[in-house]
Amino acid sequence: MTWKTPLLVVLLPALAAAEPRAWTLQKGTGRAKFRVEAPLDAIEGSTFGLSGELRFDEATWAEGTGKIHIALSGFTTGLSLRDEDLRDQFFHTDRFPEALLTITRLERPSQGVLVPGREGQADAVGTLSLHGKEQPVRIPVWVMLTDEAGQRTLQVTGSFDVPFTEYGIPRPARLFLKLGSVARMRFEATFRAAAPASPTVALSAPPASSTAASARPPRVELSVNVARRPEKPKPQPRAASWEFSFTSPEGRGERLFRDPSVGGDQNALACASCHAWRDERTGTLDPLGHASSNSSLWNSARRASFWRGFATTPADATDLCVRRFMLRPGGGEPAKLADLSAYLKRISPDAAPPLDYRPLLLGRKTAIDRPTGGDAKRGAVLTERFCGRCHGEGAMRPPLEIGLYEADYLVARIRWIAPHDAKQMPPMPLDRLTDTELRDIVTYLVGRPDDRIFQRKRGSAPRTEAPGRPEKGPLAAVAPPN
Repeated sequence: MTWKTPLLVVLLPALAAAEPRAWTLQKGTGRAKFRVEAPLDAIEGSTFGLSGELRFDEATWAEGTGKIHIALSGFTTGLSLRDEDLRDQFFHTDRFPEALLTITRLERPSQGVLVPGREGQADAVGTLSLHGKEQPVRIPVWVMLTDEAGQRTLQVTGSFDVPFTEYGIPRPARLFLKLGSVARMRFEATFRAAAPASPTVALSAPPASSTAASARPPRVELSVNVARRPEKPKPQPRAASWEFSFTSPEGRGERLFRDPSVGGDQNALACASCHAWRDERTGTLDPLGHASSNSSLWNSARRASFWRGFATTPADATDLCVRRFMLRPGGGEPAKLADLSAYLKRISPDAAPPLDYRPLLLGRKTAIDRPTGGDAKRGAVLTERFCGRCHGEGAMRPPLEIGLYEADYLVARIRWIAPHDAKQMPPMPLDRLTDTELRDIVTYLVGRPDDRIFQRKRGSAPRTEAPGRPEKGPLAAVAPPN
């Protein structure tokens, strides 16, 4: 028996008689996020349009109730026409402007009394109303109560699944195999209420820890990860033909040049995804008829500088690629960088001037006029030539879908004109892909009006100027903010 035991015996009757209090999510402090897998790349969006209230008392928190409202029209993804698709074609916000999560009770609580500084767990039972449908939900939640300056703060986290079909949310038939049927939702919410009126209630709490005293400000975080259907087995690649022995540094580097393991855990790129390793003066197409998105690294290692002067050795230049494009922000492994450098030096017999970044910088400053005024037939050929290296059945990314994209989105993504959502996809400079070729590709992928997967209510004039100036730093030419 500890000193707390008799104190709790005295306090429990008073706690049991306490009335539920309102715990409010204050306006502007809630935020919801979602992430959806799509053919080009994952789409992320967010909204600050959350409000709601919980009602419970710490002594009887398992009997708590509450409602959280999510304004669906407030979601933004960084691209205005895609936001319009989200509102009009997915959520149908003109008929269903909000989602409502209703909590009716908590089951299987980990503790009878909720006290500051001690984590609790329970199953929140209630309903979710979305898209005109109401379905029961059971959400495992973790809660943490803190006490500071006469206010009590409750942090809540949890996750649950939302099957699209149960809520009548349509998915375009042509995208049925590309999008999952279940949304995995995660949330984090913080609510506040006044401390209990009885001073004895506060005495029952253990001493506040330093962690509890530094509670984060109120907010709600909600993210959606859309599960994908199992992909078809990827075809087995042909056996690679190696020029150098794997026991030599250049031989190991040759193999690493085609190996995504150089990057981070989620990386899908290899050096060979963006760069060729042969002399391109006789042509830029590989044996499959594909063009790399950026210049060949043949004869590149003996340049006086790299990355506009921010790297002076092949190893440092490779490290910048690993950090920016290959999802390894801490940089590459020194041994792998050394082997890659040895390989680049071996395929660089001659001196060469530094790479000219002007075509890349110019492409990022100005979009193209009449982006859908090209030739769709030529665009089909060019799409395979310039995009087929990464997009296709069994490739790094799924095949591109005619009618799914809007013109400005494609131009901004390919040229890296802010704002864009490209992460691993590199920019294609003007000396690799001309404006005329890009116009043909965009015309083909946007499609005719009857090809459009999403039928928009209104059009939008194409943007021809990029807002703002490129940021400063070694990656200013290729690393706009995402």
